Amino acid sequence: MDLDRFSNRILSYGAELESDHPGFTDPIYRQRRKFFADIAFNYKHGEKIPTIDYTEEEIKTWGVVFNSLTNLYKTHACKEFNYVFPLLIENCGYREDNIPQLQGVSDFLKKVNDSGHAIFE
Repeated sequence: MDLDRFSNRILSYGAELESDHPGFTDPIYRQRRKFFADIAFNYKHGEKIPTIDYTEEEIKTWGVVFNSLTNLYKTHACKEFNYVFPLLIENCGYREDNIPQLQGVSDFLKKVNDSGHAIFE
């Protein structure tokens, strides 16, 4: 599919880190980055999105970001986002201690859109 070829071309542009990137000399970071890039590179439109086993450190980082942003949403996010965010928490596992899986988010959005029920009021 053209979409798959195009996305692989885009991914290849970011394959190498610049020497001033904070992760440039970190072999663990580079290995993890390659892991995610390989998943994205090999993904074909229409396939199930692979489930990711996130590390404890990734989940802790997610938790810090999740909490920081959640505190800002009421005053800094649009009403549409503030309407949808609780639905993502309820249906997709958005939590401080859980990074939602893309397939779950995709399935939820598809279900909502296919049902004819608009998410936005």
